[in-house]
Amino acid sequence: MKRWSMTLVLSLTLVTVAACGNPAGTDGDLFNGWTALAAPSVPKPAAGECWTFTGTAEKLTVGPGLVEVDCGTSHASETIHVGEFSGTLAQGSKVPEGADLTDAFATCLTEANTFLGSDWHDGRLTLRVLPPSEKQWTGQARYFRCDLIEVSDDTGTIAARTTSLKDTLRGSRPIQIGCVKVETTSGGGIEDFIPTKCETLHNGEYAGTFYSPDARPYPSDGNARRALIQPACKTIVAKFLGLTDAQFAENKQISFAWSTATPTRWSYGDRSARCYLMLEGTLSVSRSLQGNGNQPV
Repeated sequence: MKRWSMTLVLSLTLVTVAACGNPAGTDGDLFNGWTALAAPSVPKPAAGECWTFTGTAEKLTVGPGLVEVDCGTSHASETIHVGEFSGTLAQGSKVPEGADLTDAFATCLTEANTFLGSDWHDGRLTLRVLPPSEKQWTGQARYFRCDLIEVSDDTGTIAARTTSLKDTLRGSRPIQIGCVKVETTSGGGIEDFIPTKCETLHNGEYAGTFYSPDARPYPSDGNARRALIQPACKTIVAKFLGLTDAQFAENKQISFAWSTATPTRWSYGDRSARCYLMLEGTLSVSRSLQGNGNQPV
């Protein structure tokens, strides 16, 4: 019994050694000639892509809540340009935000105005500069997206589209802000400006946009903000009506108001405020007041 056991072990050893030989046509090197796997990378978005999103335009951020869809289907946002961060920003460990997005936003501004045909502020639009998410940045993504979003009011409610925004501020300018319904609170404060057709009864109208003359920080104090924006909006509204500032001061039927860019947007370069004329009291009209002067409404 003992002798049989030893013979079996010897036989198994010989079979194992024989099995270790190289198959015909091989050299036994499992990695010889294999191409090295490429380093993993984050997919880069492209101009012309469209996205769905369920929040407001100001809350739109990259991530799982933003899903790419065909631009011919209902979508919330359209990417019009993709750029790259460079220099010290690209080398940083944190995603750029606030003032670090200044150059990116300036690029988005130029691209948007060219894409639309005019200043995007004149449209029922929000322009967003979107850096990668934290996970994408960790994965070496260094791009930024320029997205345009149609909105249905001044608070950024998204208006879904099934067509591109390209050239919508050219020709008939279908996306342009015109007449608006000014919604106020019970205390008389302004709550929202809602674009509407001028043929329907309304009590306000977009007159133009104010731009800060310098790169000053956002004037968080209400009085400072008013001191900066009020005189400019008064002049913009007066010009829209065909009046001088002094002539407009005599108008008892029309006042004005404005909607200022958020502090975050201001920090990266959108230092602006949309200026609106506003009818006093319960007055309303069903036409544009451009060039109306001091004539009765």
